[in-house]
Amino acid sequence: MKQLLSITLIVFALNFSSAQEVYLNVGRNFTTYDYTNSQGEENPNIESSSGASYEVGYIFPMGDKFGIAAGFTLDQYNATGGNLVNNYSWDTNYLGLQGMARYTVLGADIAPFAVILKAGVNFNHIISGEQKINGQTFKLTGEDEFKGLFIKPVFGLDVQYFLLDDIAISMGYNFSKNFGLSSGDQKLNFNNNQLQFGIIMSLN
Repeated sequence: MKQLLSITLIVFALNFSSAQEVYLNVGRNFTTYDYTNSQGEENPNIESSSGASYEVGYIFPMGDKFGIAAGFTLDQYNATGGNLVNNYSWDTNYLGLQGMARYTVLGADIAPFAVILKAGVNFNHIISGEQKINGQTFKLTGEDEFKGLFIKPVFGLDVQYFLLDDIAISMGYNFSKNFGLSSGDQKLNFNNNQLQFGIIMSLN
């Protein structure tokens, strides 16, 4: 175990001395709540909604094709709902730590474009949230189904366009499912489709 940790640290140290990149992504989440109550029943009145997404971090190259991205995320997972009597909505903000493996399918050596496949995992936790029911507002940070650690596998695709040798803009799509690890009777997961726009800068 100690040898594996030492090798990992050496690899990262070598990559810190090579061409790292910093990135900033902003985008939109389109979220569907996967909710079941204490009796295992779903709520058919919950509708999907959209919210903002932000991501900032570093990319560490691991060769010509592979790379590792590590960064912080802020995601809004929102929903609306109601029936003939009640109208309600949920607005939440989750702060996360994300790691992604990146593989370049098409590199910029042929054209000023690059196509990149991504897969990784995000660990996140609610930092603020409100539920509104018929004009009344309730805090969500203390509710069992919203609080606690969430784990989110992420799969995505990025297309980059190089404005200069060390600056590129990007457009991407990510699909994820955010699994709540709370042990309460009510269960809540988030199914999420995400569109992102970003800028990447080399630190050479």
